[in-house]
Amino acid sequence: MTDHHPLARSIPRTGHNTTGGMRTAIVLLLFAVLLTPSLAFSQPAAPACPPSPAIPSAEEIQAMFTTAKDRGFLWKYDKDGHAGYLFGSIHLGRRDWIVPGPKTMAALQSSGVIALELDVLDPQIHAQLSDPAKAGIARVTLPPTLQLRMNAIARRVCAPDGALAALHPLMQLITLTMLQARFAELEPGYGSEMFLAGFARGAKRPLESLETAEIQLRALLAGDVQRIVQMVESGHTLFETGRQHVQTQRLLDVWAASNLDELQRYEEWCECLSTEADRTYMKGLLDDRNPRLAAGIDRLTRGGRTVFAAVGALHMVGPNSVPKLLEKMGYKIERVPFRTY
Repeated sequence: MTDHHPLARSIPRTGHNTTGGMRTAIVLLLFAVLLTPSLAFSQPAAPACPPSPAIPSAEEIQAMFTTAKDRGFLWKYDKDGHAGYLFGSIHLGRRDWIVPGPKTMAALQSSGVIALELDVLDPQIHAQLSDPAKAGIARVTLPPTLQLRMNAIARRVCAPDGALAALHPLMQLITLTMLQARFAELEPGYGSEMFLAGFARGAKRPLESLETAEIQLRALLAGDVQRIVQMVESGHTLFETGRQHVQTQRLLDVWAASNLDELQRYEEWCECLSTEADRTYMKGLLDDRNPRLAAGIDRLTRGGRTVFAAVGALHMVGPNSVPKLLEKMGYKIERVPFRTY
């Protein structure tokens, strides 16, 4: 959504430190939920399918502000008088996770610029993400037996027949993961980035993308056909044995509980590194992107504004994590403790 959208124009803008600014962000967020492309596949196809996400009432929204709890992972960092916040976000969420807790909101309110991997409400970025060919991603056709397995999973998670056919096979797997998560009341529209992008607009904060759509597409989808087929095989096995749901739920629970120790052990329990293809993919998805993310945060921080930078929580663990890279740049980093719920 942009400021040119009629709904955005109709919402009054507010100052940096007002509850009205936060409410504006929520309104923008909820509108974004209705426009999220992945949710277009999720209309109930049968009584057993989960319902479409409902927009909270005004009373429910007010209650979210008064009862919100801190979740995820937050650090404060500084160097040479320049400071900022680093937040480990999540790309799926539950309805009652929409509004961040008090410590996270305080960090947001004190920041002059918001930085995300990508601005999830930018229509231009959405257009770029929807056309992988422009990023040099070749079309991949799965072997017929493998595609039949994909179609069977799609029906099981309530994706209408043919809805995913035009997508890259790895994007099909990602979409199926999101659709399956809906059975546990987890929605992409309730993920951290949606609120943060809406907050930036509502509170008139500059919003910076740390990457480009092309970089993300290549990290998510690039690779030779053999490696992609191997990864789809692994993914199908997780779905067919019920392990995909278990792993998604475990990761979300770890994030919600702010359990950094368990997140540090992710590679031990994720079942996502069983083949060389899996390991190569995860390296490209995380370690190879982390230096660029850290450099972008450093650049914005040296600009003199307090930065609130949010990137996926898995970028926060391991020897080449974003916090470790910022420390190597000379930043002092201190984790902000959250109450254990």
